[in-house]
Amino acid sequence: MDEGIIVRVGYDVSPITKARSGVGNYTYFLLKHLMMGSENCEFRLFSSGRRMIDHEGLDRHVSHRHVPLPTRVLYRMWETLSWPNVDSLVGGCDVFHATNFFLPPTRKARTVVTIHDLGFLAVPQYSSPKIVKPFSKGINRFCRDADAIMVYSESTKRDILRFCDPDPEKIVIAPLAIDEQYHPVEREKAKEVVRTLHGIEDPYLLFVSTLEPRKNVVGLLESFAILAKDIPHKLVLIGALGWSSEEYFERIEKLGLGERVVHLGYVANDLLSFYSAADAFVFPTHYEGFGLPLLEAMTCGCPVVSSDNSSIEEVTGDGALLVNSHDIEGFADAVSKVLTDRAWRERLVTAGKAKAATFSWTRCAETTLEVYQRLAS
Repeated sequence: MDEGIIVRVGYDVSPITKARSGVGNYTYFLLKHLMMGSENCEFRLFSSGRRMIDHEGLDRHVSHRHVPLPTRVLYRMWETLSWPNVDSLVGGCDVFHATNFFLPPTRKARTVVTIHDLGFLAVPQYSSPKIVKPFSKGINRFCRDADAIMVYSESTKRDILRFCDPDPEKIVIAPLAIDEQYHPVEREKAKEVVRTLHGIEDPYLLFVSTLEPRKNVVGLLESFAILAKDIPHKLVLIGALGWSSEEYFERIEKLGLGERVVHLGYVANDLLSFYSAADAFVFPTHYEGFGLPLLEAMTCGCPVVSSDNSSIEEVTGDGALLVNSHDIEGFADAVSKVLTDRAWRERLVTAGKAKAATFSWTRCAETTLEVYQRLAS
């Protein structure tokens, strides 16, 4: 494509909320690096919902059309009426990037859809019924109709080809990364931050993610109950409460872990210190499209024990000890090995930092820009 041609890109920023989760971080950091990496794109942002989206920190002024309808209402209008055309809502664009599964109708624009994972099809028993039914209904059509499909991992690409029937050539893998501000904090300083600002005395094990069945929080608690007999550690859970979360607090009491498990909810600041001061990051998830907390932990030099399913080995390489997510005793044994075998722990930390360094938002943005330019040419 002629380098002098400006590509008008519509971009859905609806997932960028104040308390950003994985999808929100993807949407925000990808856009930030897209803007840094291209002078030949004009971004026209779109969002829906009752609250305006906060895209503070982006490098240059962009137009932004917000539709103050609940997103589910707008989705229903798009499904039943194929209206309004989203490219018309943003004032026209050459390419529209649907950043969160749902592909809206367009009048003229070519379309890109990001499929973050297919957990609602691969492991529906661990996914909210509010997600499984509506997402399962439309995902095959979205994959067929989109001009390009962005995914984070080979694992998600395989799942798309397993459950849907798009042209495989449309699927583009652009792995995620973490904010360039992520770095290890000197361990004693990190412990001081965690202790003085959050009241957590070391030693502790760390889990970071939304508390929901897919993350296997129950399995983590049961593994920790085995470990707790022999170690002084607490288990620190950082993350918002997801669906069916009341089960976790019942299980904590049933296992007699009330004094040993701390749930801090969503933590906007100090995650660097939490990762850097933890003795291990424990993540026995049943399924991931990628797993950003794994990268965060490895970058901060925190040894990782996680599951051997879905995309996790792609992300961690040799930088984590991986166990079947259903093997409660095996997971406890793996954590114990990391805590007691210093040489093994150091190998994990070194390999984890090296693997994490291979991921880059710049490369993710470059791959995405190539898709925009190809579709607009």
